[in-house]
Amino acid sequence: MSSRRAVLVFVVLIAVLGASVLIAVLAIQGPSRPTPASTVLIFNVPSQVEESHPPANGVFDLLRSGRPTVWALAHGLRHAATDPHIVALVLHIDDVEWGWAKVAEIRDAVAEFRRVGKPVYASLSGGGEHEYLLASIADTIACPPLGLLQLDGLTASALFLRGTFDKVGITPNFAQAGRFKSATEMWMRTGMSPPAREALEELVDDAYGLFADSVGRARDLPPDSVKRLLDDGPYGAREARACGLIDTLLHRPEVDTLAVHRGGGRRPTLTLTRYLDRIDSPRVGPHIALITAAGTIADGRSRGGPGEGDVLGSETIIKALRDVAGRHSIRGVVLRIDSPGGSAQAADDIWREVKRCAARKPLVVSMSDLAASGGYYIAAPADSIVAEPGTLTGSIGAFGGKLNLLGLYHKLGLNVETVSRGRHAEMFSPYRDFTVEEAGRFQSQMDEVYRVFLSRVSEGRHQPTAAVDSVGQGHVWTGLAARRLGLVDGLGGIDRAVQMARRRAGIADDEEVTVDVVPRPERTFLQGMLADLIDEDGTDEDANGAMSLPPVVQAWLAAATFPSGVALTLMPWSIEFR
Repeated sequence: MSSRRAVLVFVVLIAVLGASVLIAVLAIQGPSRPTPASTVLIFNVPSQVEESHPPANGVFDLLRSGRPTVWALAHGLRHAATDPHIVALVLHIDDVEWGWAKVAEIRDAVAEFRRVGKPVYASLSGGGEHEYLLASIADTIACPPLGLLQLDGLTASALFLRGTFDKVGITPNFAQAGRFKSATEMWMRTGMSPPAREALEELVDDAYGLFADSVGRARDLPPDSVKRLLDDGPYGAREARACGLIDTLLHRPEVDTLAVHRGGGRRPTLTLTRYLDRIDSPRVGPHIALITAAGTIADGRSRGGPGEGDVLGSETIIKALRDVAGRHSIRGVVLRIDSPGGSAQAADDIWREVKRCAARKPLVVSMSDLAASGGYYIAAPADSIVAEPGTLTGSIGAFGGKLNLLGLYHKLGLNVETVSRGRHAEMFSPYRDFTVEEAGRFQSQMDEVYRVFLSRVSEGRHQPTAAVDSVGQGHVWTGLAARRLGLVDGLGGIDRAVQMARRRAGIADDEEVTVDVVPRPERTFLQGMLADLIDEDGTDEDANGAMSLPPVVQAWLAAATFPSGVALTLMPWSIEFR
């Protein structure tokens, strides 16, 4: 076969394959139709949810960027609550790997259904505190007969590497500014310092109390009763029904049937993702920009990919801030932050641009699961800061350092010889420790970063530096505690932040507002094709698991990419309550 003929055959095969895929996708998607009357909305709750659409650098990123964001899901649920065509909501909950703030964001949106008198059903396959917290807002909670509710309390763990380092010959050289800035303890110690344990105890106490209060209000139980139920867990489905944690024993399809046939007759169903495609609001009236700052803060452009955490690039967020500051149609800005911090320099660059934008437009920060250390740094210049009660924020402090790998190299039979000029040329070399003089100089540098951090917060929050220092020192706070301490102004999610921004912009309460997501996400044909071919809601769980590592791993993998000696405003460990 000639090369020309081979090329022709290849082109024909590609064309046929492309046509087949196009026909399949068109068959799956079909034309967009109005929502039928008396529709039951089905929300297949994904195990993971994005704050924003990541740059599409590969097939996994294309799939991720085709999934609805937290804002899109919450907006869709609130829209459905007031849509006369939607009469009920069913939540299918299997595995929720979100933080407390994202759960609260979606839970508050689901609560809109109950407020307007529309029934909400939760089909809970089992799970623990995150899953149950979301389900508890429903009117009716169902679980299959063999389901297991792992409601047994909250834990937060920290990993320490010093013992391993000693065994393999790695010597950590780190400095920190802030008594509670315990990020270095992962490398420097074999267990928690007293300040670190004190701070973590406070966080767990706050989270425990928030869970008991939230569930108690939803299920009409005193918080102390909820705590006693946690002490007696976990529960089988029948036991959970007997003690009032769930209402009925039903399999997932039976819950759908219950909602569809309620009141007689048969009602049509529609998944939330399909519903989102039908409710694009007209771009009229005043505009509020929604900018998402998610990931570990670093220089350059935002990036991310399979098996790694998202990186919040300073160039990307600065460009977005400049864009909205210069657009006359934008009356206000909501900056949504979900970041544990990162590079102090990159955070300072973003801080400057947030301050410049806030000087031109009303700017309100909405904190997601994390807005700590560098994540709080970039929030400081905002006109107002809103956090969920379970947000982790604060961690005003800094640290940095290096690892001396020479001992490990020797154990492996490797040797390193260095020729250098200049007394401190090898200060950040991975082949020797800091000298006493160098350690002192580096500590001074971290102290200077902390001093600047305090001044930025003092300026933005209009508080004396000493007052900021008293709640700083690297201490991580929940959003509830941060509100009490003056680090945030109010409690709530994105919707609350949008309302605050519109009031600051002087927009009348009865005037419709359009929220512009910047940069505006576009669900491309390929993204829609991938999502639809894999799963009706575009939330394939196997793909989710393949592309994500636990946040504790993501954050510190990202931190490991920073050069030795870089000052980091990163929260200690990555705290998860399970």
